[in-house]
Amino acid sequence: MELYIHSTGIVSAAGDNSKENFLSAAPAYDTDRLMCDELDYTAYIPPMQLRRMSKAVRMGVAASRICLQQAGVEKPSAISVGTGMGCLNDTEQFLSKMVSQNEQMLTPTSFIQSTHNTVGGQIALLSGCHGHNLTFVQRGHSFENAVINASLYLDEHPGENILTGGLDELTGTSLAVLKRAGVYSAGPRGPESILHHARPGSIAGEGASFLLLGKDAKPGTLCIRGLSLFVTKDTAQALGNVNDFLAQEQLKPSDISLVMLGINGDGKYESFYHKLQRDVFKDRHIAVFKHLSGEYATSSAFAVALLSRLAATGSFPSFLFTAAAPERLDHIVLINNYVNHYSCWHLHLV
Repeated sequence: MELYIHSTGIVSAAGDNSKENFLSAAPAYDTDRLMCDELDYTAYIPPMQLRRMSKAVRMGVAASRICLQQAGVEKPSAISVGTGMGCLNDTEQFLSKMVSQNEQMLTPTSFIQSTHNTVGGQIALLSGCHGHNLTFVQRGHSFENAVINASLYLDEHPGENILTGGLDELTGTSLAVLKRAGVYSAGPRGPESILHHARPGSIAGEGASFLLLGKDAKPGTLCIRGLSLFVTKDTAQALGNVNDFLAQEQLKPSDISLVMLGINGDGKYESFYHKLQRDVFKDRHIAVFKHLSGEYATSSAFAVALLSRLAATGSFPSFLFTAAAPERLDHIVLINNYVNHYSCWHLHLV
């Protein structure tokens, strides 16, 4: 796999990367959820269309438009999207009205907008893309499968590009349900609590991040060299799979300039990440990101987009690192999980 990231678009709780002051200040909060810092969508979406869009669609379309604008591209060749939950708010609205209106006189808008591929469709309509367009819904591996699809597409169409992203929104209902399931913590948390405290559950998050991927290498771009997915509840097996991935990619610890970990403050995964830092990646520079984005099924899209931005700008905010920041980037490893879905990434700066 060799996918070159030509541009990124991020809409997150940490802000959006269309602004020069993106990540200019350390996060400060005490809450049980990290909601997106929404931007002025009228800069990217026509107002008449904007008023009919749900939050998930607005976030996804805006992030995709930021990504395309940064690359100077009007229309992508293809689109590949991953989402764990889809357009939850529209789904909730439609189901609630079914009950309250006794299944009578229902407006179809919420149903039409509730499908998981709504965002991909809206991006295609606004950009005029009539090509390949798929949405993947595989829980914590949704974005990863969208990237694999992008790789397969570019293998057959090496001269083209593909807009690839991951997005999920948070609603009051989903937050309550996932708190009950133990995915999210019951009480408020701060950034330090997420990174250094092992209470049950993580902090809820949402966001949309897009990458414009191609096969042509450009100086200063980040390349996705390898990707491995696995599902397990066993920490020892997870660690074994990480070591197998490093061997497969022929990476020694000394080769790696930066390791980014999906540390989320949930005690169930503390042992896994602690052993990675202590044993597998000892003395490596360690970066973190979920104290910025929160935890959600496609948070790895935010992590990859964030790494691409670090590589492009050469700026390393201190609050992203557990200790010192690296002086340069070369080979990067990203290890993330959402519940029992794990992903391992190998990225390389060209």
